[in-house]
Amino acid sequence: MQPLDIDEVPDVGKSMLYERFAERLLAYVCQQVSNRQDAEDLLLEVFLAALQNTSLARLPAERQLVWLRRVARNKVIDHYRHTALLTMQPLGQAQETEDQGLTPERRAEEHEQRTWLLQAIEQLPPVERELLRLRYVQELRLTQIAALMEKSDATVRKMLSRTLRRLRTLYELHERREDHA
Repeated sequence: MQPLDIDEVPDVGKSMLYERFAERLLAYVCQQVSNRQDAEDLLLEVFLAALQNTSLARLPAERQLVWLRRVARNKVIDHYRHTALLTMQPLGQAQETEDQGLTPERRAEEHEQRTWLLQAIEQLPPVERELLRLRYVQELRLTQIAALMEKSDATVRKMLSRTLRRLRTLYELHERREDHA
């Protein structure tokens, strides 16, 4: 990590922010992303945001750190959202890559099951949908999700368990309604 050139920073107080908090923030971001280069890029974005915030220098040091950590957390989330958008496969393309040996009946059943599952997911509260997206779309570990959500690992584990149980119940309820129709 290269130190910020103080001559390039218009406010010496803001360069002190970098000197005071860069190592801690970099350690936090490194825990959240897969490689150091991405972490350093995100750290740069955090301090660019700090340079644009005119009132940050007037805050006490602990409030500055809180603000910087919040921005770092948001930058990490944005990073994963961007990565997920790049790696997600369009539904139509995913269906094309399915096993071509499926019978038309089986293909229709699987399409119906996917539709039911998506409808069940849509019925979940936004925080639970986000939890499922982080875990199963972005494939984050529970510790990473806990850090992003600012909750303990145990809390996230319980939330995920309850969310999956609720999703299973919604899905089965929908399935039973379809069987009786």
